[in-house]
Amino acid sequence: MSEMLAEKQVAGLGVDIQAMTLVSNLYRVAARMRNHFEQGILRETGLTWTGFVTLWVLWIWGEMQTRHLADEVNVNRSTLSGVLSTLENKGLLVRRPHETEGRLVLVELTDSGRDLISTLYLEFNAEESFIVSRLSSRQQQQLTDALRVIHGLLEDEGEERRAGKQLKPETS
Repeated sequence: MSEMLAEKQVAGLGVDIQAMTLVSNLYRVAARMRNHFEQGILRETGLTWTGFVTLWVLWIWGEMQTRHLADEVNVNRSTLSGVLSTLENKGLLVRRPHETEGRLVLVELTDSGRDLISTLYLEFNAEESFIVSRLSSRQQQQLTDALRVIHGLLEDEGEERRAGKQLKPETS
């Protein structure tokens, strides 16, 4: 229903309705999935979404510098610092200075952190399977491929496009 209202509102403006609908639905589904995980699996652990993603990245990739971890978790360094403090206080990870570069900080999971994320991810993956259960294997692969194309475009050209938009004067 909201898509029909949106289409009516923007009719005549020369906008790409199909793009608007697709991006709107991507956002809505992503927000709904995140809420599903936060209110289900993560609520019981006291982890935030960002805390979970941080543990998962460290579990998959192993020890990392905080600057690389922030990029992988997709948060700024100051946000990551607070998340790391919380997770460190829970005994799930440790931070330590880099051996040769004093300004750099390395982060790694503790045994408790590894145990938690490996157990938690089994529950998480069961919910991932539930979320896509109405899609055929072929549909899942097509959607995965399409999302990778979108991600690649934003990765390759998004920053330049945003910078260009900031340089152009606003018109009314």
